[in-house]
Amino acid sequence: MTSPLTSGLAPYQTASEEDLAAGRRALMGGGVAGQAAFIVDHGSGAVVVDTEGREYIDCTSQAWSLGIGYAHPRIAAAVAEQVYRYTHIRTGFETVPKLLLAKRLAELAPGDLKRVAFTLSGSDAIEGAMKLAMRNRDGASTFLSLWEGYHGRTFGTLAVSWPHPDNIFGRWMGPVVRVPAPYVYRNPFGEGMTAEECVDACIHFTRQAILHAVDGPIAGLIMEPFQGNGGMIEFPPSYHRKIRELCDEFGLVLIWDEIQTGFARMGAMFAADLYGVVPDIMVIGKGLGGGFPISAILVSERLRGFKPGDHSFTHAHFPPSMVAALATIDVIEAEGLIERCRQMGTYFTTRLRAMQARHPLMGDVRGPGLMIGIELVRDRDTKEPARKEAAWVVREGMRRGVIFGESKYLGLGNIVKIKPPFVITEPQADRVLAVLDELLTELETRGLPS
Repeated sequence: MTSPLTSGLAPYQTASEEDLAAGRRALMGGGVAGQAAFIVDHGSGAVVVDTEGREYIDCTSQAWSLGIGYAHPRIAAAVAEQVYRYTHIRTGFETVPKLLLAKRLAELAPGDLKRVAFTLSGSDAIEGAMKLAMRNRDGASTFLSLWEGYHGRTFGTLAVSWPHPDNIFGRWMGPVVRVPAPYVYRNPFGEGMTAEECVDACIHFTRQAILHAVDGPIAGLIMEPFQGNGGMIEFPPSYHRKIRELCDEFGLVLIWDEIQTGFARMGAMFAADLYGVVPDIMVIGKGLGGGFPISAILVSERLRGFKPGDHSFTHAHFPPSMVAALATIDVIEAEGLIERCRQMGTYFTTRLRAMQARHPLMGDVRGPGLMIGIELVRDRDTKEPARKEAAWVVREGMRRGVIFGESKYLGLGNIVKIKPPFVITEPQADRVLAVLDELLTELETRGLPS
């Protein structure tokens, strides 16, 4: 297939400086990541190139969505063929891509999660999962969610996410009770506990919340099996099993948000496979589409489904995204990217932990797979978060050709994220680590620039 990069068939990729400036003036804020210091021209594998020809190793996979890398030819070919057939089909019509993708997801899904509903974004998929929980709990509307959890930015998903500053939308947000999660590095119950004691304390607290802190019946508990936006927090595996048992005991619908963790990111197709726990509802997205917008809700066969009109969107059945998702699954399997993610995750974390011994700013290194977070602290004993330092590492890293991720946004977090495409090479990983080493050394010897 001829590439528009070389064929002259891309008229919307060039513009005058005046046009670009006019576009910037017209854009309204509200995005979470600020403005990057360059304009993207193209990408390949784990590298993105700006309009000046400068290359950057992308450790964000563009919001963790390009697990198989930029511009994979198999995705491009599948989508190019599809758009010449049709681009938009209403949700009430059947198409081969929709039926094939539903079949493939039901085959891949763990346990009895064999029914599928499609959406375009993670937030509306999460809200769909919440609606299903309410349908199956006879209209109960209260949810439990975890401290530092993140599930989106619609009214419903803001309610179950970590509290956002300057949030004026509370009157439109549903009832939620947040419970502590076993963030072992920062134990919510104080220092001195083992990881398993932290797990048990969190389970006990959640049980007491169910019994005493909620007015009326609870629809379900919603959680990420590995918290991404809130701090790259991995839970001890026993927590997943015990929270599953707790939900079973009280008849709560357990919803897992695997929008970030699904499709090989943690060295398994899903975190549910990694931890051996099956939720009642699983929400997937991001890495599923190979860069195209698509999310889905995987639902237990034991649960009642939607009623007509409960959760329908004009573009929820978007055939180009569906063929992109089918191609993405094929690429993950054909190129052995689950195993490669495990290998490269070990490659990174082994070297990061060696770096940790000589960098006091590195409080903790977390994985697994290419779901890597480095928690920066100003003092290892007090664990004071090094938020300004983390923000500086992300800004300065981009200037040096590496795009690191950050937790939360606008300097609220102290985690540096390394979550590149699974196709990142060892020499590229070495460059990422060298830049991080340089930046931490500068901070530790000179302090933050004034």
